[in-house]
Amino acid sequence: MITGRCLPLSLCLLPLLTQSPQAMAEKRVNSWHLLAGFGESHPSWGKTQQRVKTRDLILRHERPQGQVHGKGWYLNRRSMLIEIPLHWLQSHDQPPIFGVTFNACWTLPADQRLQPYLFVGGGPAYTRAEIPGTSSKLKGVYQAGGGLRLNLEQTRLDFEFRFHHISNGGHEEPNDPLNSGKFLIGIRLGI
Repeated sequence: MITGRCLPLSLCLLPLLTQSPQAMAEKRVNSWHLLAGFGESHPSWGKTQQRVKTRDLILRHERPQGQVHGKGWYLNRRSMLIEIPLHWLQSHDQPPIFGVTFNACWTLPADQRLQPYLFVGGGPAYTRAEIPGTSSKLKGVYQAGGGLRLNLEQTRLDFEFRFHHISNGGHEEPNDPLNSGKFLIGIRLGI
């Protein structure tokens, strides 16, 4: 049985578990992206008590998980987004939050230039920052979001918004979560 804490991880792994052997055998084109932006937690959004502002830098590795499915506007492509995020708290005396997240992503590639996408996932995070109402250095993250991919001649840009939740999963008290909205702009790297 999947518990509430395991659900985000289960959703991340779903595209990997539902692939046909034929789709897994196809050649995949992996890519690297660098995203930068900002975020802010919102008191009274869920049980969030503190307003915490961050500047964010995320290194993303995209791994396509098979061929394009569907027809017409409903063409979709699944991929796994593996991210290494670094969140600097705008309180300069606080250390950053870093971790790794695994996200399932669905891209709608019907148009070659503008492609919307959705993703959901999560993973562990670590920080020594002392934010009132939170505890534990090891935390968990889950997130969901969407964006618009702009394919240019030489590169690709991503514009996205995500809901970002971070807490310790109830392993220590107090456990006030940080529910944030994050805006990010990314560029495909030539690695």
